[in-house]
Amino acid sequence: MKPFSKWTIEETEDKFQIASVVSSKLMDNWLEGSYEISLEEEKLLDSLCKKLQARAWDWNEEELKVCFIGVLFHIADFDQENYRSFLEREISVSYENEILSGTVDFIVANGKHSPRRPFFFLNEYKKEQPPPNDPLGQLMIAMISARLLNNDESPVYGAYVIGRHWYFVILEGSEYTVSLGHNAAKKEELKHILGILKNTKKIIDNLIASADRNNSR
Repeated sequence: MKPFSKWTIEETEDKFQIASVVSSKLMDNWLEGSYEISLEEEKLLDSLCKKLQARAWDWNEEELKVCFIGVLFHIADFDQENYRSFLEREISVSYENEILSGTVDFIVANGKHSPRRPFFFLNEYKKEQPPPNDPLGQLMIAMISARLLNNDESPVYGAYVIGRHWYFVILEGSEYTVSLGHNAAKKEELKHILGILKNTKKIIDNLIASADRNNSR
């Protein structure tokens, strides 16, 4: 099959029989869960926010990744005992006698040296202009591949970024939900984005604990 970068959301819906829904309880819990932000983190977010306000229109994808997204993920800290972050890693899985594969920009998964069970993706970060091709389709095919690789029905979480705008996505069963979007150039919305990333770690911890319980039966 073609690589992740060539898929559109229409193609993924048709091929894998998934459909979008406007809202879901899982999305509500993810976006609105409680979180704490320290004074030191507040200061870092303030600096990041001002930088994004000044540069969002001009940054290319690498500049957006290094100067903003990488710093935000450093604050969120996805490198934990049972999982860690990986950048520019290939995901590959067999499906209907073909191979689904592609390179993922950012992934949180367990595995010491390479990603094994994926939990969360940030598969596309696009500059603000010109308008990007289909980032949702590219993210969704990676999330579908992860579910096939995980070989279970647990929900898969992801996000894509277009300049200052962040969109969070959940694939659950045959349905997916996309958040309305958060503008990271607004301080309160940037705090909310960091809060969602912190909540993602809690969700991953719960998924690992649930898998451990099932394996011990």
